[in-house]
Amino acid sequence: MRRIALVFTLIATLLAPVAANSEPTVRIAVAYDIGFLGDNGYNDAVHNGFEVAKTKFDLFEPFVREVPTSGTTLDRLTRLRFLAKSGYTLIIAVGPGYRETVLRTAREYPQVQFAIINERTVAPLNVANISFDEEQLAYLAGAAAALRSKRGRIAMVGSDAELFTKFESGAKAARSEIKVRQVPYSGDISGVDNAIGQADVIYSLWDRDASIYTLVANRKPTSWYIARSPEQFFIQNGISAPRVAAVVAKDLRRPMVQLVRLGLSGRSLLDVIDEAGIYGRNYSLANGGLNISLGADYDAIARAKLVKLLGELRKATNQG
Repeated sequence: MRRIALVFTLIATLLAPVAANSEPTVRIAVAYDIGFLGDNGYNDAVHNGFEVAKTKFDLFEPFVREVPTSGTTLDRLTRLRFLAKSGYTLIIAVGPGYRETVLRTAREYPQVQFAIINERTVAPLNVANISFDEEQLAYLAGAAAALRSKRGRIAMVGSDAELFTKFESGAKAARSEIKVRQVPYSGDISGVDNAIGQADVIYSLWDRDASIYTLVANRKPTSWYIARSPEQFFIQNGISAPRVAAVVAKDLRRPMVQLVRLGLSGRSLLDVIDEAGIYGRNYSLANGGLNISLGADYDAIARAKLVKLLGELRKATNQG
């Protein structure tokens, strides 16, 4: 009996340091925005990226979890707190609608890593802000519009002056003689067709509904549309949709794989996004966060020109 007792004592002694030094189980959760899956927007884009990450790192339930929201502040807060209390070590929230609740729960649970998609204002050090270079997207859209135009006139619908400047720069880089027009829009469709005028390729920043896309798709003579993904959820088939010449896109696969890879080792994306103390990563052409798809009507010369511009833009980004 004494020998048996000594054996049990030895086993307990050997096991004790292992228990003391064991790491907490890594659990990763995604909190989706209103609409959950099937929205053809950010939720689906994040989910598709998460599926790539789960396959790559052989992840399965209960170590990963995906939850919806009704969209209320209380529901968002309740879900994030539940995930944090349930031992999830990385919680990824989709969209700026989670801004205030991520800020609050990140302060309440400083041991948990958070990430918020398409946001760049949430300050706690345990929050990775995942943002995208909108100016590069506008530049790409301008180049694609100029290379597709038959009448030598294009337009951008939207009131952002800086993005219009980039749109025009991209257009002029692709085709110096192109005429570029800006058309402000806040939801009143009357007068927009006249404001677009002779432009035959239009890039729209309006993401709330399909009003501008529908107008462009039904214009006579024929006009073409440069779509945005995943914001413009109403365009279901990308470059196969009627009158869509090209799609400029934020690619969520790279951010999701990188977030999960770091989350599995207890780390997070902590590039300095803003000197005021905003951390995360800004995705661009240079780091694989943006891309462009062209429709079949672009000829070989136009495609080669765009490839050249993409290379120049990547190089400029890396040097910056």
